[in-house]
Amino acid sequence: MRSSDPNTLTSQSAPAGQPRSLDSHGMRIDAELRSGDVVLAHVSGEVDLLSAPELRQWVEQHVTGSSGLVLDLDGIGFLGSAGLSVLAELSEQAANDKLTWAIVATKRVVLRPLEATGLMSQMPVYENVDDAVKAVAGAE
Repeated sequence: MRSSDPNTLTSQSAPAGQPRSLDSHGMRIDAELRSGDVVLAHVSGEVDLLSAPELRQWVEQHVTGSSGLVLDLDGIGFLGSAGLSVLAELSEQAANDKLTWAIVATKRVVLRPLEATGLMSQMPVYENVDDAVKAVAGAE
């Protein structure tokens, strides 16, 4: 049963081998394992000072050196500086060959902060999930 308090951390159990979902501080992550050992995480809600550490921790727990990551950010309603910091850290990990990843983003609420900070040019951003998954699965 889900809590009605938006500040409550709720972890959804997942079948063996599947990444778990997360509902925390106004942010939700619904995850699934795709072909080629790619973890697809649909992120929605607000990625801010309260929820960004949960996103960081979730990625650390569910993505290994042998798996890839696709963050579908089209469900995000707010992307704060703490969320941008998590994305910048992921970009740095990828640059150091510790992560194969991609972002799906088509909405201004995500694209504008990425463009304004210059992060857009440092990250693999795709317009749809299928293209992002194919790119990550092919790069592993």
